[in-house]
Amino acid sequence: MPSVLIQVRGVDSATRDELQVRAARRGQSLTAYVRDLLIRETATPDLADVFARVDARSESATISSVDLIRADRDRDRDRDA
Repeated sequence: MPSVLIQVRGVDSATRDELQVRAARRGQSLTAYVRDLLIRETATPDLADVFARVDARSESATISSVDLIRADRDRDRDRDA
């Protein structure tokens, strides 16, 4: 896959220095460390996507989670009686 150049401007020196320290601790260059951060970030779904999937699943459910919990509690109560 061809790589592309991303330039980030406006990063304060304290942030850059901390990223450099973290990269060095891992034995990486600053570029490799930031690239890995970006790859990990994009591999994780953002919160809006997660909630959208949850909403989609709940809309297709034929029974609510509340009803499932109540049925389970009732079954335990009947078994213990």
